[in-house]
Formats: sequence, C-alpha cells, structure tokens
Amino acid sequence: MIDGVSQTTGIERLVEISAAEAGIRLVIRDRKLGTELSHVTVSADELMSVLSDQPKGPQTITGGERTLEIEVRRNEVWLTIGGPDAAVGLDDLIDAVAGAIPST
Repeated sequence: MIDGVSQTTGIERLVEISAAEAGIRLVIRDRKLGTELSHVTVSADELMSVLSDQPKGPQTITGGERTLEIEVRRNEVWLTIGGPDAAVGLDDLIDAVAGAIPST
C-alpha cells in the first residue's frame, strides 16, 4: 500500500499494487473508509516503461475494460483509473511495482 492524495478533491487515498496473472493490479482506495474506488490490471512492462522513461504528459495504458492514465511529474506520479485519482511518490511506486513483478 502506498499513501497518496487525490489531485481533484484533496482526499487521502491508498494505492494498492499486487501481481496479477495479466500483469500488475492497481487499486485506488479511500483511505478513511478503506473502500475500493477503482482498479485496473495493466502490463508490468508498459507500466515500468512509463515509470522509467518518464515521457512528458499523461500516458494511457489499457487494461481490459478500464484504462490507467499515468503522468510522471518529477518525483510524483498521478494515477487515474476511470474517475478516481491519486498522486503518489515515484520511488514508492517503482519499488512497489518492482516488488510485485515475479522473478524469473
């Protein structure tokens, strides 16, 4: 779990990162209630590519029925899944994603 904050509402969020059969599962939760607001499973390679290359502007990674909008801004990453959003630290997110990728 990574602590974050919504850039649109200022409400505290939690971002949960875990391994999934199809890649990496990201879940945005309300911090106080713990309820899941949205989730998506995306390719681990695509996600790590955005985090390491840090292209300018928002990037979209498709994950089945939902998409992940991701933008790296210096040491912060803005994540949006559908409507819910969260901003988290870049280093925290890279560590969580790397830890969720199964070793080969």
